[in-house]
Amino acid sequence: MKKPFKKQLIKFLKSKKLGFILAAVQFVITAMLLGILIYLNMIPAKYFFPVTGVLLLLIIYIIFTQHSKKFRTFGKILSLIFSVLFAIATGMLFRANGVLDSITGADKKTDIISVYVMASDPAESLADAATYNFGILSSLDRENTDKTITDINNDLGTSITVTEFSDTQSLAEALYSGNIQSMILNEAFVSTIEDIQNGDGSYPYMYFTTDTKKLSSKKIITQIDRDTSTNVVKEPFMIYLSGIDVAGSISTTSRSDVNIIAVVNPVTYQILLLSTPRDYYVPTTVSGGVRDKLTHAGRYGVDCSMGTLDMLYDININYYFKVNFTGFTEVIDALGGITVHSDYDFVTTHGGDHITVGDNYLNGKEALGFARERYAFADGDRQRGRNQMAVITAVINKMASSAILNNYSGLMSGLEGSFETSLSAGDISSLVKLQLDKMPSWNVVSYSVNGPGDHQTTYSAPRFKAWVMQPNETYIQNAKVLIDQVMRGEIINTDVLQDAPNY
Repeated sequence: MKKPFKKQLIKFLKSKKLGFILAAVQFVITAMLLGILIYLNMIPAKYFFPVTGVLLLLIIYIIFTQHSKKFRTFGKILSLIFSVLFAIATGMLFRANGVLDSITGADKKTDIISVYVMASDPAESLADAATYNFGILSSLDRENTDKTITDINNDLGTSITVTEFSDTQSLAEALYSGNIQSMILNEAFVSTIEDIQNGDGSYPYMYFTTDTKKLSSKKIITQIDRDTSTNVVKEPFMIYLSGIDVAGSISTTSRSDVNIIAVVNPVTYQILLLSTPRDYYVPTTVSGGVRDKLTHAGRYGVDCSMGTLDMLYDININYYFKVNFTGFTEVIDALGGITVHSDYDFVTTHGGDHITVGDNYLNGKEALGFARERYAFADGDRQRGRNQMAVITAVINKMASSAILNNYSGLMSGLEGSFETSLSAGDISSLVKLQLDKMPSWNVVSYSVNGPGDHQTTYSAPRFKAWVMQPNETYIQNAKVLIDQVMRGEIINTDVLQDAPNY
């Protein structure tokens, strides 16, 4: 029985029938590959149709080889190889499409409102704290606070006692001193409390997260309304790039340490990258004219950051792109590290890594420490902004290389958790298609506004003076000139800018 079966198997492996079966399988896999390419709509017609023709010719060639005993085995091996390669490519494209869908079309922000008590408090649930006096902020984030109070009252079947405070410092003082037993606070404001300084320079609440515990948390999701109807391959548009450094969902409201506006003209291939320091002292959309640090605007949502920059430069930003720099480390590690140039020799505060002058090959953790550092530099946040741009540029360069294939799965996972954009998947597909079709050489110009350092109270923390950067009007006007050049379809020309002071 064994010999007849073995002979039949060998006969089948040498037969035309197996060759035709393999060709049929190759045809199905090829059709799936072409289908996902059509769905993604990233490949220009001048490339797609020739590629389709070549793939079909390969199938015809495989079929043709089965009519020749000399090339029959070769054809089967070739068909098997192509089928495996095309199946892998199709799987990678499906994965990429899933990631693209997950990070695009963002139009919501998430606020997490939590109920805090001191860590030593015996209460372990809201029910245990039903008779407590709950402290809240009287105006900051009041809408979300009121929604949370309503939910708490409904859950407990009673009305909790509430005491209002004008600012986060007064609220924290009352909790620590025992004047209130609990507080209701947007988690985006925790960093404000931890940054509070006394007159002697100490930070009395720097361990707030361990000094307290949460009894409950409520997610409040709010729609972000922006005009996203721009044709991104035919009209100039603006994208706000926000870099945050928080754990959890990328959509969670948090202060923004990177604030870059990309002004893009897809017709003239001009890109202006305009960086605004995180400590720029400006009115925000929620402060009623009172000035605050730009980074604090992020605590009220990405829409507040965008609106604040709109007011500063008299513009209308169309889209946003959020990057979680903590999760960004996964992307860098998946790429096998990046090379960044440093102007200084220093040791990072976050991580303790030694950075030398010149090119440095960094893993994800080291790159994050490099991007976050400001204390090692005489011009502090200004140099940090330059370093952040260097990290972003290095990642883009690495992703444009073959390194993107070395750890594809890890790269996709990192992208999925670290990025969010209000651009649609169709917008990104159109931009990729434009690049492949025209292969334009983009003129990318960077500009950073500047100003003198100062100590002032802020809208978010009105009871103590924090370090801020006062906007310099010359830098603001220069930025407006550059934005106007790109939007009007002109070549970016920095020679026309006014001389601005160095700080």
